[in-house]
Amino acid sequence: MLNQTLYNRYTLTAHIGSGAMGTVYRATDSQNGDEVAVKVLNRELAFSPELLERFRREGEALRQLRHPNIVEFIDAFQHDEQYVIVMEHVPGGSLHDLLKAGSLPIDRARAIALELSDALTRAHRHHVVHRDIKPENVLIAEDG
Repeated sequence: MLNQTLYNRYTLTAHIGSGAMGTVYRATDSQNGDEVAVKVLNRELAFSPELLERFRREGEALRQLRHPNIVEFIDAFQHDEQYVIVMEHVPGGSLHDLLKAGSLPIDRARAIALELSDALTRAHRHHVVHRDIKPENVLIAEDG
């Protein structure tokens, strides 16, 4: 899918990762030049009404949650029978990447835990349960 443009707007430039629900790409938004993250639901899951609804709920939850420690929702659409969510791109990597480099100093670990707790509190106040908290899904901003 690389170099493909979705919705006449988002040009996929790099593969970021894959999970149970879909694949995430880095893309360029042709309207403003911003880098974004584009999550494309796996094609085989689009035939499951339950999983399709879960993917739609994920997009809707992101739309409602405005918080500095939660990726920003940008767009959602269907493209060639594929379902897509566009989010803020967080270029600093993941907690998983950070942990691969070795142990974190206690102050750094505490800071990450507090920011993650703050984000989860916001989500829970909106009755959103993440269901997949793991180091790969905890993104680190470029400034740490």
